[in-house]
This record gives sequence, structure tokens and C-alpha cells, in this order.
Amino acid sequence: MDSDGEGVGRRAGERQQLRRATAILGKKWHPILIHTLQREGPIGFNDLKASVEGISDKVLSESLDDLEAAGVVSRDVIDAKPVRVEYALTDAGTDLGPLIEELWQWSQQYLPEGEAPS
Repeated sequence: MDSDGEGVGRRAGERQQLRRATAILGKKWHPILIHTLQREGPIGFNDLKASVEGISDKVLSESLDDLEAAGVVSRDVIDAKPVRVEYALTDAGTDLGPLIEELWQWSQQYLPEGEAPS
């Protein structure tokens, strides 16, 4: 470490970045929504809800808002009758795809089958 403490400051900055990333990925439904959007592409709210078993309208809406605010998901209002809204991954969300896939593969190897913890 440098005598001026630069190493400590850099490690603190790295931990802060990791905290910011886990705030996005650490919520129960976020990785599942990213994975679903990665597999299904742009999709409407009701179709997304049907694809993600067990999620409520409220939680889906809040999760999509969180992911949109984080720059991971985009929301596109389609001017049609009736008006439709579609959700898709942004470039940042697409870049999370391999990470989510690795997490899924890890879970297949190391986690026993059964109910997910709450």
C-alpha cells in the first residue's frame, strides 16, 4: 500500500461499486426478470408477468421501475389501440446476460433442487 493510503481508498471505491451492482442484482426478482427479458426479447407487462411464475403485479411494476432507473431495462410506449408498453434490456442489461447465465449454471451445479429461499 502507498504511504498516502491510496490503496485503502481504491479498495473502498471498489467495494462501493460492488454494493451498487449487488443492489441491482440482489433483489429477489431482478435476475429472473433480466434472464426472462434476455430470452424473450421485448415483451409486454402481462406477457412478462405470465412468464415469471409467482410475481405480483405490484412487485413486477416496482422491479421494472428499479431496473429502468438503473439503466438495465427500457420501457417503450407503443402508440396503438389500445396503447401498449413493452420492456426490453438496454445494452447494460444485455451485458448482464452472461453473468446471469453463469449464476444459473452455478445454481444447477451447487444448489439442491427444491423451493427457493424467501
